[in-house]
Amino acid sequence: MDDRIAHISDPNLITPADNCTDLFFRLFNSMYDGVCIFEVCGAKVKALYLNERYFHVIGYTREQYLPYYDNVTITLFEEDEKRIFDHAEECVKSGDDFYCEVRGYRFDGSVGRFCIRARVVDFIKSDNPVFLASINDITAQKDTAHLLSINAERYKILEETSSAFLLDYDYENDVMTFSPGKGREDMVIRSYTSYLRRNCPIYDEDVIYYCNVLFKTCRKKGKGFVDVRSLDKDRSFYTICRIIFSSIADEYGEIIRVVGRIEVIDESSGLVARFAEDRSSNSVAGLTDSVTAMGMIKNRLPQCRSRCFMVVADIDEFTAFNEKYGKAAADDAVRLSAELIKKVFPENSVIFRYVGDEFVIFAEDISESELYDMVDKLRAACRTAVLTVNGESVNVDISFSIGAVWTVCDEKVNIKDFFITADRALIKAKKEGGSKMHVEKIIY
Repeated sequence: MDDRIAHISDPNLITPADNCTDLFFRLFNSMYDGVCIFEVCGAKVKALYLNERYFHVIGYTREQYLPYYDNVTITLFEEDEKRIFDHAEECVKSGDDFYCEVRGYRFDGSVGRFCIRARVVDFIKSDNPVFLASINDITAQKDTAHLLSINAERYKILEETSSAFLLDYDYENDVMTFSPGKGREDMVIRSYTSYLRRNCPIYDEDVIYYCNVLFKTCRKKGKGFVDVRSLDKDRSFYTICRIIFSSIADEYGEIIRVVGRIEVIDESSGLVARFAEDRSSNSVAGLTDSVTAMGMIKNRLPQCRSRCFMVVADIDEFTAFNEKYGKAAADDAVRLSAELIKKVFPENSVIFRYVGDEFVIFAEDISESELYDMVDKLRAACRTAVLTVNGESVNVDISFSIGAVWTVCDEKVNIKDFFITADRALIKAKKEGGSKMHVEKIIY
């Protein structure tokens, strides 16, 4: 290892080029921030000096951090590591200081958020750029800001309606909180997906669409709503409700919470229930419509005693595709996707468009390795997909994120289990960056 690296060298080896730089260095050392001197060597950031406060800030001891001295950014999120290199390159060109907020993993596996300030210095001779930087932990401030964002959204909902029943879904911990207001106690449901599968009062066919909208807002910032029929606790009658979701994202676009409201649809509400939308009129490229397809799956399940798979495939970056090429091209992309899926999966599979740019495939008697082979073939076909856009042939490079779920069927299995588990798996595939597949097993 380079003998200039401070964890094994004498700090006196660092020789300021002038009094100004010396003063700047001493001022940094007197702060409560962590201080580091690092060298950018190609695709690596090497530590040349780290003060004691640095280790306290990032959540490592000096000994625990030894494996990372030659590449200190390896503990950061991949996209934030890239951001550091981009800032450093710009800093070298302009001579300006850079400021960057990043996320990284502490030694205990928890995620910290850090603020880095840095400038290029010349008091160490090197063929590579050398930076003096301070780092501090801003995790608590960010958590507070996120909580304020969540509360602000809740207050906005309260302003929009005085009769709303508020909800707050923490996807990471799978906790749903219902707030009836008017001094009544909140209802907190842990393991919410298990509750949806087993105890939810919403009609089964409506739960499937409810989960789709809920989990879609868990994947990316946006709003959505769904109308459902909900049975009372004695299951003697049902009410029709409109459930509206709104997702809240952090500065990196990661969803930190989904909040929303529930409103009863009756004569006084002025709302009209919309159950048929996207359910019976969503056939595309000769695929069966979703209502008929779900009926086919329901009929097959009691008779099936083999391993069954359900796959939910979502076209990646479809909103951006729509904006770039227009609605007509986006519709063509959906049709082409349907045709490619039909070619790849077995003829006896049930395939239909779920909602928008999502497809569902139900297949029996295949192995997990066979599923991966089919998905690989689908991806290969999509990479060479060509559409006609404004009279020109365009290679659109369609890709899918896929949530897949399997089980060996018996009398306990129902269609609701498949959809809820597959939708959760799809969120995980999306969080891995898209064009990925996450597979889970239904466990009873």
